[in-house]
Amino acid sequence: MSSRIIQIPIPNPYFEGSSNTYAVEIGEGKLLLIDTGIGTDDAFAHFRRDLESHGYVLKDISVVFLTHKHSDHFGMAHKIREISGARVYVHEDDWNDVAHYTERRDEVAELYRKTMLFWGISPEAVQMFSVMRQNFDALAHSVPAEKLCDGQKLKIGNSQFAVIHTPGHTQGSVCFLCDEKIFTGDHLLPNYTPNIGATDITVGKMLSKFLNSSEKIRPYSELEALPGHGKSMKNFASRIDTIVQHHHERQEKILRILSDRKPHTIVEIARALFGTMREHHLLLGCGEVHAHLEMLQEKGCVELREENRFVRVD
Repeated sequence: MSSRIIQIPIPNPYFEGSSNTYAVEIGEGKLLLIDTGIGTDDAFAHFRRDLESHGYVLKDISVVFLTHKHSDHFGMAHKIREISGARVYVHEDDWNDVAHYTERRDEVAELYRKTMLFWGISPEAVQMFSVMRQNFDALAHSVPAEKLCDGQKLKIGNSQFAVIHTPGHTQGSVCFLCDEKIFTGDHLLPNYTPNIGATDITVGKMLSKFLNSSEKIRPYSELEALPGHGKSMKNFASRIDTIVQHHHERQEKILRILSDRKPHTIVEIARALFGTMREHHLLLGCGEVHAHLEMLQEKGCVELREENRFVRVD
């Protein structure tokens, strides 16, 4: 018998409107959560009310699985663990940024500052982003977690889960298989393409990894996909095709922008692609362009010159 799955949309004032938390009934009145949502007071109150409307309370949560390390997916994990004693699991490649989120804030902030300056973003805009990021930092806290690895199988209560490592959106992004369903986190979304390159800024080849991960889950495309944002998807092979084609077309657009053979910073290319970018969209846009340029460098189409400018050479 398949486990009952309760989908709980969690309001999110910052990123994409709302995110999905899934509560899986695992027997004996207990629940396993897949992602928690962002760590705001409003999100927590909403989650608790919705959970209680289905006949459960927070102490019924015994396990939390995280699809990746972003605050809109693990932000409430520390509070849920404090109340219920739930065991929290995350892939080993995202573990450090979950288990030591609070302690690493200053280190991560400095890393972003240096990277955004390399992208060609003005010092004034970088400073504004740094102030905004301080607000984002309060949306999650460090939480003790256990490490997951690719191919791992876990029997939790009466349910069997399998871990599929799908790096790309983050280095430690995973999908979970359970009862003819696949929980895709932010690796596969129904309405927009997942961002690549904005958060794991010290990790290389993220776009290549993302495309490989998309092929990795293709064999499961006849299952129902339960994403981190938006509605569920069935027969999602065509969605994979659409996203892969999107990235090929974006590379062609970048090459056209660079067709003048002049050196361009990453932010110049991003603005040519996306227009005006404000707040965190500046980070998302530049990060994605950087990921594409890295792949184009591998193909021999562009070169890095003048410290932080890219030139087309094919």
